Amino acid sequence: MIQLSVFLEDRPGELANFIKLLMDNKIFIRALTVAKTSEYGLILILVDKPEECINLLEERDFLISTTSVIAVRLNDHPNALYEIPKTLGDNDFNIDYFYSTLVKDESMLILRVEDTIIEEAVNILEKAGFTIVER
Repeated sequence: MIQLSVFLEDRPGELANFIKLLMDNKIFIRALTVAKTSEYGLILILVDKPEECINLLEERDFLISTTSVIAVRLNDHPNALYEIPKTLGDNDFNIDYFYSTLVKDESMLILRVEDTIIEEAVNILEKAGFTIVER
């Protein structure tokens, strides 16, 4: 999956304005996490139409970058928050970061590993019985 990293000015209302921009353009947010740097808010986001979202944000001069991440469906695995990092760790894959969604019927764990091993990590997780969300 493609994750967008978006920098927003650290001002009241910026996050709401950003989300409204996506809503007004019928771009559905599938996962979102927000962190703060010294000067900006950093949003890590998965959307249903990544290319359309990238174009929209570039037209509006947002500072963005893209990253490949793995989205793993959690619904059928009650211990997935333990089992997924354990499975990867047992196979010598390091996780750079992860976050989760708790959306009914589509809970996911989104995780980042090095680009050079992403396909191998996906294969390991699928062999362990996890479902990878493609888009």
